[in-house]
Amino acid sequence: MKENLCISSIDVIREAIKSSNKNAKDFEVNPNILIIFSGFLLNYLRERANLEKIEWLMPFHPYAAPEQIYRGKFQDISITILIPPMGASPISSITEDLINCGAKTILLVCGSWGVGENVKLLDYIIPTHGLGLDGTSIHYGREKNEETELNKAVIKAFITETKKRTENYHIGKNFCKEAFYQINKEEIYEIRKKGCISIENGELNVLATICNQNSIKFGAIFYSYYNPLEGWKIPWNDTKYKKCVQLEGDIALGTLIKLNK
Repeated sequence: MKENLCISSIDVIREAIKSSNKNAKDFEVNPNILIIFSGFLLNYLRERANLEKIEWLMPFHPYAAPEQIYRGKFQDISITILIPPMGASPISSITEDLINCGAKTILLVCGSWGVGENVKLLDYIIPTHGLGLDGTSIHYGREKNEETELNKAVIKAFITETKKRTENYHIGKNFCKEAFYQINKEEIYEIRKKGCISIENGELNVLATICNQNSIKFGAIFYSYYNPLEGWKIPWNDTKYKKCVQLEGDIALGTLIKLNK
């Protein structure tokens, strides 16, 4: 990690406190965090966890401000759920801010490109490692060819909660590819040899790197919404997609319950 950095997450939070009529407690988040990207999933979770929208750092911090952020409670577990901008860079700032505001467990709950030989559209994917290139995690000390192992306790909890609800899931490594239009078939065949069954655009590498450095529990569950080998489709026009996303939300909530026992 570099020293003598010009700005830190703590500086941003401190300045937010100075610029508002709030104190440090007002910027705290719940220990359990779900990072999502689907508006449909958000609407489902709003009902399940009685979510209320909050402001958090949005008026004070353009680089980490999520598009939407909510607090709620599922059973006896307090949860913060947010939709940030997609991509590795914003996730890095948001992850640091979440940790400095009280996050203890961060789960990434979204979709990915299912490239495993047996992965079908709308199947679930539980990643065990993050690898591949992104433009952000290297700034946190991650080596170019490093395979970052995800938290084993979280992987186990995800597997248990997924297995309760469906047989359509797969366990394997995830590859980062930030350039959506720059994937080719040869690359897919090569990463399959490394054990990769999915691709996403870098959030997992960054989340894994930062959480590992801060001893934060973290993990991910994806659903496959696209297979580059089969061509582009639009799954969210299908009612099966909505059921898939709802079930993913139930799996994530169940996983948080299990991790908090």
